[in-house]
Amino acid sequence: MPRKNVIRKSALSPTVLIAGGAGFIGSHLSEALLLQDARVIVLDNFKTGRDFYIGHLLTHPKFALYDADINVGFPPEIESVDYVIHLAGLEEYLYSEEQVNLDALLTNAVGTKNLLDLANRSHAKFLLASSIYVYQGMMSQITLDSYFGRTNIEEKKYSATEAKRYAEALVWEYYKKNDTNVRIMRLPEVYGPKMDLEASGNLGRLLKELMDGKDLNIYGEGVEKEHYVYVNDVVSGIVRALFNDRTVGKIYSLIPPEPYSVLEIAFLLKTLANREIKVEFKQKIKEMEPRQAYPDTSNLKDLRWEIKTSFKDGIIKTLMWYGYDVNQHSFKPAKFIEEKNREKTLIDSLTTVEGKVSPEAENELISSLSNVAEFHTPEEIKGKKEKKPFPLAEAIKGKISIFKNLFKKEGRSQTKPQSIPPAGKSRNKIMLSIVPAVLFALILLTVGIPSFMSYAYAKKATSDIREVPVLLSQFKTTEAQTKANSAFQNFSKSQRFFSQLGWAFSLTGNRDMYNSSSKVLSSATYSSRAAYYFSKAAVPFSSMWETIKPNSEKEFSAEEFEKYRSDFQTARNSFQLAQAEYKNVDKDDLPGPLKEQITEYENILSAAGQNLDLFADGMNSLPDIIGIDSSKKYLILFQNNNELRPTGGFIGSYALLELEKGKIKNLSIDDIYNPDGQIDVRELETPESPAPIKEFLKEEKLYLRNANWNPSFPQSAREIQDLYYLITGTKTDGVIAVDLYFAKNMLDVTGPLFLTAYNEEISASNLYERTQFHSEFNYENGSDQKRSFLTVLGSKLLEKMFALPSGQLPVFWSKMYENLEQRHMQIYLTNNPFGAVLQREGWDGSLAGVGKDYLYIVNSNLGGNKANYFVRNTVDYNIMSETRDGLLRGNLTLTYEHTGEGTAWPGGIYTNYVRILTQEGSKLTGARIVYPDREEDIFGNMIITKAGKYNSFETPVLIEPQKRVQLKVTYDLPIGLSINANNMNYSLFWQKQPGTQDDKFSFKFEPPFGLETGQSSFDGTLTGDKQFNIALDPK
Repeated sequence: MPRKNVIRKSALSPTVLIAGGAGFIGSHLSEALLLQDARVIVLDNFKTGRDFYIGHLLTHPKFALYDADINVGFPPEIESVDYVIHLAGLEEYLYSEEQVNLDALLTNAVGTKNLLDLANRSHAKFLLASSIYVYQGMMSQITLDSYFGRTNIEEKKYSATEAKRYAEALVWEYYKKNDTNVRIMRLPEVYGPKMDLEASGNLGRLLKELMDGKDLNIYGEGVEKEHYVYVNDVVSGIVRALFNDRTVGKIYSLIPPEPYSVLEIAFLLKTLANREIKVEFKQKIKEMEPRQAYPDTSNLKDLRWEIKTSFKDGIIKTLMWYGYDVNQHSFKPAKFIEEKNREKTLIDSLTTVEGKVSPEAENELISSLSNVAEFHTPEEIKGKKEKKPFPLAEAIKGKISIFKNLFKKEGRSQTKPQSIPPAGKSRNKIMLSIVPAVLFALILLTVGIPSFMSYAYAKKATSDIREVPVLLSQFKTTEAQTKANSAFQNFSKSQRFFSQLGWAFSLTGNRDMYNSSSKVLSSATYSSRAAYYFSKAAVPFSSMWETIKPNSEKEFSAEEFEKYRSDFQTARNSFQLAQAEYKNVDKDDLPGPLKEQITEYENILSAAGQNLDLFADGMNSLPDIIGIDSSKKYLILFQNNNELRPTGGFIGSYALLELEKGKIKNLSIDDIYNPDGQIDVRELETPESPAPIKEFLKEEKLYLRNANWNPSFPQSAREIQDLYYLITGTKTDGVIAVDLYFAKNMLDVTGPLFLTAYNEEISASNLYERTQFHSEFNYENGSDQKRSFLTVLGSKLLEKMFALPSGQLPVFWSKMYENLEQRHMQIYLTNNPFGAVLQREGWDGSLAGVGKDYLYIVNSNLGGNKANYFVRNTVDYNIMSETRDGLLRGNLTLTYEHTGEGTAWPGGIYTNYVRILTQEGSKLTGARIVYPDREEDIFGNMIITKAGKYNSFETPVLIEPQKRVQLKVTYDLPIGLSINANNMNYSLFWQKQPGTQDDKFSFKFEPPFGLETGQSSFDGTLTGDKQFNIALDPK
């Protein structure tokens, strides 16, 4: 559904708005309503919702998604609806200990009111999803420190319960006073596919323990009970209540006939486990004993609703969705089950979202498989020949037959002996010679061969899996699938042989080593399976890279992504299992050789997790970004950091990139002075320039070249978009900014470029020098003279990047990631969900939103020259406490050393406008400039203003060539960051300015009196954002 359309009620199909529709329950409800031909509008702020839950619905013509906070308001496109379902704030306390209680309270108060008002305006039916736990709760009688409970879990649970009680009261008031068409649905613990394993009370915890391969823990006697309903049954109840006229003004409690105790759940999971597990009883955690809820369910007959999915069936479906190999034949002896599990391939045991192996997976991976050790690719299976016996095994077999003959009873021999040996002596000699041979053979069979085979298969698998990322970065997805498949086979075989060594480890007292090593192999097996399906899911990205090239004749469609979405979900499930297995590994128990490699594997798991999240977001957003349905236009800004500005440098050139149907429709590069010249020629009214630009550059109007003044790149980007539209009438969908360091990194990949217009070769080694040299060309605004050096360079560089051979793509992607991490490339997207991802990763150039100590130094060259080429920066930041209350004080010294030798342009005096961004609530206490021959107190002249939520301390500083100048500033940190009995930790987020690279820094934390810490001083080069966390302890 196009987002630009106005959404209003329609007689053709019911329009349903779901607040919190990207959550666990909301995503299932959205799917069910779409199947009933309803129009579904989802509002979610993604605090607990997940975009990949509903990403597959984005292409549905009757589905729309808005990233919106219902506490603030609704998107202007939403005019009226037929039904409003309030699911937001339902799961707030369950997902993260970092979730703030305030979110749940506001969502159920302000958010509920806003939704009720919308229902009133639209004459719509309204349903509030509440909780059966509104019957429970506690409140402190003497202090606000623990108002809702003694523990963090109690605080979050019962504050959410209180929020639901208030939401119900609001609904009642609207029903009584406004005659609003309302109903309330109280829900118990809900479980099923997509549930968060941290949620759903004791069930969530026990499921997680089972998935992690741990024994099941019961705290206390395990007799406390909770009601559980499968998510599909909940969806059925909501739909029935919503579309039933008899439900107005009523409250329904969707609960099953009987609750389940923790003990019952534990032993049910034990029967479903695919291995032997124990149920262990532990001391109960002291929490408030909740009163068991037994709500009235007599009115459920109005809905004709009943439980369709039994508790056991629901648990099985949930486990299978997560890819867990469920033992559904619990009546069989455990040993028989274990043997059967060995005969099944691991691929067959891990299912897709629907709980069944997809046809593609069956055809490609598990056709005619009998066991893990004989796992083959489909091609190998088709032409499979009878296997020849393993030579070593045959040799051992022969040896065993010799031993058997030696032990045959003499009475069975057909040849009579010539003589009888002396009593016992000959037999003793024979036995003495045979026993060592037998022992050696047994050790070889039971230890030597399994050890060797396990090691050999694991080594081969490791070699295969290491090639997968390289192949994927080259978009060689077929080869990547082959390598990942091979790795899976070999890790599985290694696991099988290693499992034969358990007794030997136990015998030698190394059972912990065996368990941890086994978990590593299990995790690696799941990882390789994830890599296989991830390689399949990456196929559309390969097609897109070939399509987007300017000279390509191929076309691309959004359906390419949809075809492989299930493969990605399977990859994600497998990866979660890999992580779960690895969490049970104790690195101290691993053998030496494996311990050396485990750090590398740990880093791979961490990187893979991040990449999967990005991949999920990319699959949902990329079709829109590349203009599949409608043309998209992006501004690319080339910033010269030799003339440093807040977002990276002076904007000397720009490009307009137009994408349509996944292809580059147009790419034009121009000098910034051409559109800027139009402002004066046509006497266009633009906003006023910021005060520092007025003062030092004498420009009253704001031009594009100076519009990147806001240190938050999204803010500057929006200013630039507005100006560009004013000048050209062209609306753009995003802004990308790059600097000279970006160009240098790309030249490392592409190699030198020959610029015909300048008759010279530009390489990574001479880029800065040649850029500085050609800066002396200064053309008139709006002129048609020869394009600037950076304009020509940018055009040639983009041309070369798209022509890179596949062998250079891994380095290319590595450099692109480096550019984003070091802020040499910033991306802002207008009205696209992927913008939130860019902000989360720190790639959109916005001010980081942190509650800890914050430091961001923004230098801006307002001298009209390229003096930054000659200036070296050093920053020293010290934190100390001089008062008993633990108030922290920051001492900041900025040192600027100008290495230039004259005042001739493009060098000259460095006129630097300095902004020091600090945490909100910081108080400036002193400021002075130290020149080579004098010192000046500028405290009274410092400008104090705001940049976003942060305080900004500002002043100009002039540095002459061959001079060294220091700016020294002191300020008190906010009281909330003080060190005291309630806060024994200090944290700092130090944000790096785009366009900088070699700034030196030092940071030192001096503990308050009576406290001590570990490492408290750090120094280095500020190549990216830095975070420091310091824990304090009493001496």
